[in-house]
Amino acid sequence: MLAATEPLAAKTSLHLLHAGGKRIRPVVTLLAGRVFGAPDEAVVPIAAAAEMIHMATLVHDDVIDGARSRRGRPTVNAIWGDYPAVLTGDFMLARAMSIIVDHGHPRVLKVMADMIFEMCEGEIAQHEAKGRLDLTEQEYLRRIGKKTARFFQACSESGALLAGASPAHVRAMGQFGYNLGMAFQVVDDLLDMTGDERTMGKPVGSDLAQGVLTLPVIYLLQREEYRDRVASRLQVLPPSPQDIQAILQLVRQNGALHYTQEVAWQYARKAMESLAAIPPGEASDLLREMVGALGTRSR
Repeated sequence: MLAATEPLAAKTSLHLLHAGGKRIRPVVTLLAGRVFGAPDEAVVPIAAAAEMIHMATLVHDDVIDGARSRRGRPTVNAIWGDYPAVLTGDFMLARAMSIIVDHGHPRVLKVMADMIFEMCEGEIAQHEAKGRLDLTEQEYLRRIGKKTARFFQACSESGALLAGASPAHVRAMGQFGYNLGMAFQVVDDLLDMTGDERTMGKPVGSDLAQGVLTLPVIYLLQREEYRDRVASRLQVLPPSPQDIQAILQLVRQNGALHYTQEVAWQYARKAMESLAAIPPGEASDLLREMVGALGTRSR
């Protein structure tokens, strides 16, 4: 599916593919199709396209952030430079949309196209909010809703649509995907504060290093007793390694992690509730296990 006639495009695309990853978005797409009886061969192309869209966003993110490694491997831009990296992302995005047109359903194409539009809005909002010390929790949740949760929603809706599910079932799957995506991103932001660099494949506190404020830091900034201590470390962007470590220590010692974990589980519970409206079976059981596994994520 990633066939490219230009050798460099083939090299950069395969480098991304071989970098690995959780592949959670295509799995959600496949399982959503299975819930309603779609054969895997009908859903696999759309699941693959979803992963290509995800890889396209990652390679673009790496260029924007100046990242030199991801998942313990050099990034495309670190090896070949920014120009080929940006075009690799564009190439993968275009290929994904072509696959969706060839193998999808008109509504699947619209769901995916609308999702990409909102994802871009979320990324722009994140860029505009860098270093904003007055960022609210509601703004953060709206941002990750567009940046991450809508992608999960699009994947789960697409699988159901390809299976010919009823409108009510498509909505239920969409609600499941959205809430799973919200929980996933909140846990991801939590791990950025608590994870192990070797396991995660990126430095702890990498969001802070980019000036991106996530829920644990927002939690402290909204509390008068911690605000000044955190804000003083974020006056200059990017913050120094010493400032990042000081903020991480405050986050770990003052209830921010517990609060963030509780928010993640609120969304996880909503995802579980959405699954009550879909047919029982092995696929729906696997979706439930996926939600439950969020609590054991280490990367």
